[in-house]
Amino acid sequence: MVTNLNMSDQDLLSLFKGGDTAAFKMIYERYWQLLYVSACKVLKDEEEAKDVVQEVFISLLNKGATLEINVSFSSYLYTAVRYKVFDYISRKKVRQDHLDTLDNYVSAGNLCTDHALLEKEINDEMEKEIQNLPEKMRIVFELSRKAELSHKEIADILNISDKTVKKQINNAIKLLKPKFINHYFLLF
Repeated sequence: MVTNLNMSDQDLLSLFKGGDTAAFKMIYERYWQLLYVSACKVLKDEEEAKDVVQEVFISLLNKGATLEINVSFSSYLYTAVRYKVFDYISRKKVRQDHLDTLDNYVSAGNLCTDHALLEKEINDEMEKEIQNLPEKMRIVFELSRKAELSHKEIADILNISDKTVKKQINNAIKLLKPKFINHYFLLF
């Protein structure tokens, strides 16, 4: 049972992994506000930032004893929040793109059921293939293609080089392109 408020992160983590719920509560109280401020700076929306931070703590709670951390605990938490923020931005952008596409079809009067259904199936398949990319490659690809960030912006956000960003995107395209080359002609 946690009794020392000045306990180190490593000690708290060990107790938490051992099933001590008071240790989890102390971790939560120690980091929630800091992580929230970090998420809020990027998202510019308090409710979205709260949701992201809650997701990180729920994930932490679910991992429990199986949690493996190879960096400092605070670095682990900040990185988890950063990835959740990027994932949230990416999902939000995809949803908005789908709504915009639907709006364009309806307003242009081009709502052809067969064509729209085929496009939806291809988009769903493409999204599934994107989700199957290695995690870091997927994040870089989604930030580039869905969030429409430049290589430099992505490099700054992820603390990697522009060259790494470009290579990750090229590798993602090489993996995805062969799977969809035939679908391109079906749409046009």
